Amino acid sequence: MNLLRFRPLRNLLKSWWFPLAAQVVLLAVFALIIWRGLGVHAPDAAFAKVVRNTNLANMLVWAFWWPLVIGGAVLFGRVWCTVCPMELVTSLAARIGLKRKATPFMRSGWVITIFYLLVVLVGVHTLAIHRVPHRMAVYMLVLLAAAAVVGLVFEKRAFCSYVCPVGHLLGLYSHCSVLEWRAADESVCDECKTKDCVAKKKRYDLLGHSCTSDLYPPKIATNRDCLLCTHCLKVCPNDNLRLSVRRPFADFFRPLRLTAAQVGFIMIVCAFVIYEDLSEWAPSKAVVKWAPNQVVAALGLTGPAAGFAGAVVMFVVFPVALFLVVTVLARLLGRTPPGESAKAFALMLVPTMAGAHFIKTILKMTPRLPYLKGALADSRGVETANRIIAGTLVVDKSLPAALQPAITVIVVVVLVAVLAVILAMFRRQASIARLPIGPRATLLVAAVAYWAIFAVTMYLWRL
Repeated sequence: MNLLRFRPLRNLLKSWWFPLAAQVVLLAVFALIIWRGLGVHAPDAAFAKVVRNTNLANMLVWAFWWPLVIGGAVLFGRVWCTVCPMELVTSLAARIGLKRKATPFMRSGWVITIFYLLVVLVGVHTLAIHRVPHRMAVYMLVLLAAAAVVGLVFEKRAFCSYVCPVGHLLGLYSHCSVLEWRAADESVCDECKTKDCVAKKKRYDLLGHSCTSDLYPPKIATNRDCLLCTHCLKVCPNDNLRLSVRRPFADFFRPLRLTAAQVGFIMIVCAFVIYEDLSEWAPSKAVVKWAPNQVVAALGLTGPAAGFAGAVVMFVVFPVALFLVVTVLARLLGRTPPGESAKAFALMLVPTMAGAHFIKTILKMTPRLPYLKGALADSRGVETANRIIAGTLVVDKSLPAALQPAITVIVVVVLVAVLAVILAMFRRQASIARLPIGPRATLLVAAVAYWAIFAVTMYLWRL
C-alpha cells in the first residue's frame, strides 16, 4: 500500500517547507536543551542518579528523545533523520564550504565505528554524559560543531553518511521497519531524461534538492542508507516515488552485505544493548558487571578510570571474544573465511539488537514519566533533586507500576518475533544460506544464544 495516495500526507511531504521547518524548530529545541543543561553539575554519583531525572534537558534527551528515535527507526525507518537539525547544520555549512570529497577512510565506515566507541567508552561510561546535564549539553555542542566543521570541509551530508553514529545505528535498525521509500515504477525512471533526483547541479539547493546521499531511487534495495528527507519527491518531474507499507523485517530476507567497519560497529552495539537491558534488573546487572568489576578491582582503579576500564571489558573485550569463538568454530567446521562468517554472524545479531533496544526504550521511558511534571516546574532540576534526596519530596510511581503488565506483553511479543526472524534468516538470507551447514549451524546457535540472554533475563525478571 502506497501511503502517498493519501493526499494530506502527500501534500505535506511535497511541500517546500518540509522538512526544513521541522529542522529549524528542532534546532531551536536543541539550543534550549543545551541552555538548560549547561551549568548543572553533579558533585557525586548519588546526586547524578537523581538529577538525570529532574533536569528537564537531560530527561528529554535520554528518557524520551533517544528512546523515541530508536523506537521510531525500528518501526518506521530513519524518520529521525528526516527532521534532524544536525543535517540542517551540516547542509548549510556545505553550501559555503570547500566541498571536498570524503576521504577513503571516511567512506570505509571506520570513522563512525571509532566515533561510536569513543562515545560509549569515554562519553557514557567515563564522563557519564547521560547523567550529568552539563556534560550532556557540552556533548551536544560538540556534535553540532562537528556537523558544521565537516560540512565546511566536505561535500554536503558527509557528516550524516560518514561520521554520525546515530544515523548509522538507525540505518541498521530500519531493516526492521514496516515502511519503505522507493521508486514507484522503475521504467519511468529509466525513461526520465533529466534525472533531477540525482542531478549534481541541484545538490546544494535549499528547497528541493537532489539526493546528497547519492541514492538513485530505483536502485534503493534496503532502508539502510535513505534518510527519508523527501527531496527526491519534490524534484521528481513524474511524481514517481512511493512510501509503502511492507512486512516487518523485510530487508533481512533480501541480499544484505556488511563491511568490516559495520561488523566492528555491531560488535560494540551488541554488547552495549546487553548492558542496557540487563542493567534494568539488579540481579542481571550484577552478573553482567561481575567481570568488569573484577578487572577494575585487580587494577586498583577508581573514579573515571574505573568506568573506562570496565567499559573496555564490557564493550571491547567481551564482543571481540564472542566473535573470535564463533568465527574459529565456523572455520573448523567448514573452512569458512573468518571475515565472511563474522559478517554473517553480525547480520544475524541485528534483529535481536533492534528488538532488545526497542524493549529498552520502553523500560527507559516509563519510570521517568512521574518526574516530568516536576521537571517542567523546575527545569534545572537541582532543587527538586535535593528535595528527593532529603526525603521531603516523594515521587508518585503508581503510573509506571500500572503499565508493567502491558510492558511485559510487549516484551514477549518482540522477543518471539525476533526469534522467528533469526530462524527464518538461517534459511532465507543469502549471505547465510550459501555457507556450509557446519558454519551455518554455528552462527544459528550463537545468534539464538545471544537472543536467549535477553529472553531468559526477561522471563526470570518479569514472568
